[in-house]
Amino acid sequence: MAITKPTRLADKTGSDRKPSPVTSLRDLTIIEAWDSETNTPKYVTFYLVTDDEEVYFGQSSKNKRDMTLAEYSAALEHIRDDEVYPEVPTDAQLKIAPESLDDSLAFIKRPGLNCYETMKGSNYIPRALLDETLIMEQISKSSHPNIVGYYGCRVKRGRITAILLERLDQTLTQYASTPDFQQLDKVKFIEALESAVDYLHSLGLAHNDINPDNIMVQDRKPVLIDFGSSQPFGKRLQSLGTEGWYEELFFTSEKKHDTYSLNKLREWLQKLE
Repeated sequence: MAITKPTRLADKTGSDRKPSPVTSLRDLTIIEAWDSETNTPKYVTFYLVTDDEEVYFGQSSKNKRDMTLAEYSAALEHIRDDEVYPEVPTDAQLKIAPESLDDSLAFIKRPGLNCYETMKGSNYIPRALLDETLIMEQISKSSHPNIVGYYGCRVKRGRITAILLERLDQTLTQYASTPDFQQLDKVKFIEALESAVDYLHSLGLAHNDINPDNIMVQDRKPVLIDFGSSQPFGKRLQSLGTEGWYEELFFTSEKKHDTYSLNKLREWLQKLE
């Protein structure tokens, strides 16, 4: 879907750029923070990414349903590239994704802007995108049928702006609630997943976040996704695993984290019979 490009109303530095008015809520990604104690919304954050990969971010204490299109548009502020996009490393040869790929043909994974408000001023967001890009570059050197396909990354203005991945429809969590789940050969399913993890480990990498939401199902076979926590063994992590799917809180990448998660996943599948 085409998104309105920004109208440049800034001074020479471009620090006050404002986009043209948003024409539809579909142009925005809207995230509502929820207060679990009162069961009410706390605030809403939203962002827009233009065709040229410029990012605009906004936040409001109002309920998202009470905000008008004009209020969303007025609240958007330009985010500098260096706050969300990592520079292309000088020592890396990156695979550039075909320009013809769009949201209908690939999953376009952008920086984690849902945490921008809490992480702005740090290098957390650009570092996370760079780390995952480099991991996908390494993994995709030899493809594995049970690891998500990698089409390459997007680069604008000397910075990585997104990684493009194989588009898949259902997570294992979603698939488990469908009638087809009863036909799943769980032994073969786990064996295929173990094969993907063994391949990762052969590269000296751990995934560190194996759980049903990071496994897609295609033709009743697993496809491992989300390598945002994947790093070489022993390396300190920015992104940790998912609560409930690790044995204890950890801060470094280790093979044993995947072993524990796979065993837990095997138990989880058996309980769903």
